[in-house]
Amino acid sequence: MKYILKTNKFKNYAVIVNMVIKMAEPKMATFKAEVDKKKGMECEARMRDFTLTIDEPDNLGGTDKGPNPVEVLLSSLGGCLSIVGVVVAKEMDLELEDFKLKIEGDLDPRGFMGTADVPSGFQSIRVKIDEIQGIPEDKMDEFLKKIQNRCPIEDTLKRKLDVKIEK
Repeated sequence: MKYILKTNKFKNYAVIVNMVIKMAEPKMATFKAEVDKKKGMECEARMRDFTLTIDEPDNLGGTDKGPNPVEVLLSSLGGCLSIVGVVVAKEMDLELEDFKLKIEGDLDPRGFMGTADVPSGFQSIRVKIDEIQGIPEDKMDEFLKKIQNRCPIEDTLKRKLDVKIEK
């Protein structure tokens, strides 16, 4: 949908209004991954030109050839917070020079294994900033609040999401 507002009298106003209208148009980006089961529990995930082996550790029935899905999820959260951190710092006229996170999540493996009627997913996730440089202490709360509010992975984890599995 394209909106054009033309007027000679209010030329600058028309430019601003057109920009605001264009920014308000909903835009959806679709991200894709393909996953193929290999031997045992081992899977190969492909995203763009990247490949990731996903497996379970020996004690959960896998061959430990790669991180398991929940470790990939935790890593995705950390990577997303870091990337959003770079963007937010730049918007605040700062440079995020170093940002090291430790992410932990608690889940009961009996849910995944089907041996108990407990949730199969994480009960809680904790993110600890191990090191951060480039963000002054007086800007830290604002920075952390912004990255937490704008991280797509955290947003996805916090809200109920409809996942459809189809053949």
